[in-house]
Amino acid sequence: MECRLMRVCLALLFGLLVAAPGAAQAGMPVTVKEKCAVGGESFDYTTTASYSTFGARPDGKPYGSWTFPLALPVCPTNGLVMYREFSEDEIARLPDLLASPEFVALRPAETPYYRAAWLAKALDPKAADRPWLLLDASWEADTDPVRKARYQAEFIAAATSAPAEPASLEWLALQARAINAQRELSRFDEAAAALKALPRDALTATSAAGDPAVAEQDDRQRAAWRQIIADLERTIARRDPSSEPLDMIPKNVAAAICVGVVDDRPPRDDPYCQSPALADLIRQFRGRKAATKRP
Repeated sequence: MECRLMRVCLALLFGLLVAAPGAAQAGMPVTVKEKCAVGGESFDYTTTASYSTFGARPDGKPYGSWTFPLALPVCPTNGLVMYREFSEDEIARLPDLLASPEFVALRPAETPYYRAAWLAKALDPKAADRPWLLLDASWEADTDPVRKARYQAEFIAAATSAPAEPASLEWLALQARAINAQRELSRFDEAAAALKALPRDALTATSAAGDPAVAEQDDRQRAAWRQIIADLERTIARRDPSSEPLDMIPKNVAAAICVGVVDDRPPRDDPYCQSPALADLIRQFRGRKAATKRP
């Protein structure tokens, strides 16, 4: 079933469990030929033809067989980040924006999604996609805590200034992501207050869609976001700023983190690692880890 709002539909990735540790299908890299929307320059960039996902962090970044966020095509000469198709009017305006001192300074200093967010705002100060681009930029900055915190702060400001649409599931999803970013920045009191003030009528309503398949999808989305918000409330209450609170990520990933088989990270000492919910998975991971050490 196709999801109509991918950013909202990523909520359904939460809590999913792959059949067994390591069962995800590998991503398949592919080289794509692109033509720059400004100047017509042809260039190649690498993306993937397919990938699998098996859950996500509280900020929405998926766990899967590829890197996230997905790479954006960037024109080599003028630096245009082609994050979407542009209208004729926008293409006429883009050369001046790309040549501006502000954008020229951004090119070597900031990530592609952050530069895309800058362009989105420059083209339309009320661009609805800008907050989401900033969120993706924060994923890009995972290995740079200072940069990530700056991106998250900008994301929070953009998300919370978006026009309020309490009946919109997409708007509620955006606010929930902003509340999570506040939590990760240790702004626990702000996050708790924002969570308490979050209007949740759209999360408890039944879909009015006439198509049964669409209605089912909508209702599943609402249920998924209700669970995410409940999990956020618990995590904020214990003042946990982790990007990967173990009880908010897929159980197989949590177990792997507990055992220390993720990205060469050491085993995490966390009370949740003793949870009965992880016991079987932890045994599997420990068995595999021990087998790899045998001569």
